[in-house]
Amino acid sequence: MDQDLGWWVRIALDDWQARTGPRHRRIAEALAEAIERGLTDPGAKLPAERPLADALRVGRGTVVRGYETLAEAGLVERRQGAGTFVRPRPGWTHPPTPVAAPVRRRLVADADVLDLSLSVPAGTGHLPPVDGSFAFSRSDDHGLPPNGLPELRAALADHLTVHLGLPTTPDQLIVTAGARHALALVFAALVSPGRAVLTGCPGPPGLGAAVTAAGGRPIGVGVDALGLDVAAVDRAAARLHAPVILTASAAHDPTGAPSAELRRRSLLAVRRSRNAVLVEDLTQAGLDLGPVRARPVPPAAAADDAVITIGSLSKMFWAGLRVGWLRAPGSLRGYLAQTSGVGAPAASVPTQVLATRLLDAADAPWQDGLRRALTERRDLLLELLARQLPAWRVEPPRAGLSLWADLPVADSTTFVHLAARYGVLVVPGTAACVDGRHRRGVRMSFAESPATLESAVDRLTAAWEEHTRRLAASR
Repeated sequence: MDQDLGWWVRIALDDWQARTGPRHRRIAEALAEAIERGLTDPGAKLPAERPLADALRVGRGTVVRGYETLAEAGLVERRQGAGTFVRPRPGWTHPPTPVAAPVRRRLVADADVLDLSLSVPAGTGHLPPVDGSFAFSRSDDHGLPPNGLPELRAALADHLTVHLGLPTTPDQLIVTAGARHALALVFAALVSPGRAVLTGCPGPPGLGAAVTAAGGRPIGVGVDALGLDVAAVDRAAARLHAPVILTASAAHDPTGAPSAELRRRSLLAVRRSRNAVLVEDLTQAGLDLGPVRARPVPPAAAADDAVITIGSLSKMFWAGLRVGWLRAPGSLRGYLAQTSGVGAPAASVPTQVLATRLLDAADAPWQDGLRRALTERRDLLLELLARQLPAWRVEPPRAGLSLWADLPVADSTTFVHLAARYGVLVVPGTAACVDGRHRRGVRMSFAESPATLESAVDRLTAAWEEHTRRLAASR
């Protein structure tokens, strides 16, 4: 370890890796024990976060979280712009008590869990500034518009037309309580008992269960770097009667693969030749990643009015809004509108008003800024995984909010459970595939803050070290 870090810090952290638990806990516990033993004087300054992180070969976020843990325990003081300092011990009228054991107990019981299983933006700090107030106006209606607030449907139609390349009018849309609600309405209307539903595998967690709950039969087809394998879809559809085909052409979840325009046209040809129903998920549309955003590839629905599209504002804005939408052909839209309030009514009118204001404020510069921030976070997570978990195989996502990693194990489920004990949540491959394949994979979101991503990878690394030790011991 670097000599410039101070002798007592070098002694305190000499065996930190031999401890158990997430890395920030190991660092905090080792320093707490050193302070208890009196290895340092009150007021001593701890090393700066970046040099200590480099010396320990961990992310800066891990050291930050360790220092914050010590501060929360009252052992150190964090001074803005000055650094982190050991706090004075209590005077003789307040006899000191052993601190390491309470800190260890607090660390073990630490409820600080980093959740990378949810591929949605963390927090609301990225939202465009809008007026969040809501004033009731005099109205003669009951406040339950069957298709959604007219202002919101107009804003959604403008967003789809201008930013996503899908010409849409407000009367084509139904506002729902998120994309899952929209999909549930489609399943309820179209999926009769035993009807086949073709979907990419891996896919969004819980999709297979949703199909089964509707009485359908989920069938997984392959996904490659260009999205859904259309040839595989065609082979499967040829053996089925009028299947439902699910596609996420803008950004497949969880691989982040967008479909090229030629593949979208090929999928439309399959729909027509096999008498299939095509449902296009545009939840992650507009979240393409990279230095320069090319003109968006029009959704499949732009070339075929029979295509049903669903989406939500959870990926672009905030999942807490619970605002989604459904665009369907006129022959089906009337029936869906009648059933849209069953089970999960759409968001409240105040929430729909807020969603309208957010859409109006989300101009092109704001959307470009969001994509830049997501690209930086994706690149950071890829860099951290390559450096700390080189045995994992990761395909860089080109769109969306998540990435997919293949682990060198037969089944990732055991590791995912262990990672949760280390304080980080990811999705196992078994939850992301409808037919039991891709058991080696995990899905994780990169929509968290850089510090969270650094801490999460440190915890995953610690859990992976423990997992591989257990596997070696069991042979």
